[in-house]
Amino acid sequence: MTTKKQSIEYHTELINNELHMECKRCGQMVAVSKSITATTCHECVRELYEKDFPFESSAGYKPTGKPRGWAFMKEFVDKDGNVYHKGKEQPGLKGTLKPTVIKPKTPKPKITKAQKYRIKTDAFAQIHILKKQLSKAKFKKDIKRINSEIKKLQKIAK
Repeated sequence: MTTKKQSIEYHTELINNELHMECKRCGQMVAVSKSITATTCHECVRELYEKDFPFESSAGYKPTGKPRGWAFMKEFVDKDGNVYHKGKEQPGLKGTLKPTVIKPKTPKPKITKAQKYRIKTDAFAQIHILKKQLSKAKFKKDIKRINSEIKKLQKIAK
């Protein structure tokens, strides 16, 4: 003769037309669907899994002392004399080459709004002059040259 497994019924309530059931570990009320017989709240689940999988926050970026993109260089020699070809160390060549010198990027000069405005107005003025020349041009080679100059200036004016 088989015996039925006893099911424990947990306290349920209807709150704002939603069915809520108490957590089987701590008793906190949790929103559930109608077919659920027991539930565990999110806090209890987190506690259960923290024992097996403790959360370790990453420490973030740790500098290696090598410049950005060193692994993509054909050849890179660090300050200790280690030689790398495309990111792979070549121990047989250690100390045979001088360290690679990395040139710092020079920052681009910043243009003010007034300078941008001046550049655009100059470009528009030059386009106007070129369009006048275009209407007077007779030869195909002159028309092509003027049109190409106009296109270049229109890119600057945008």
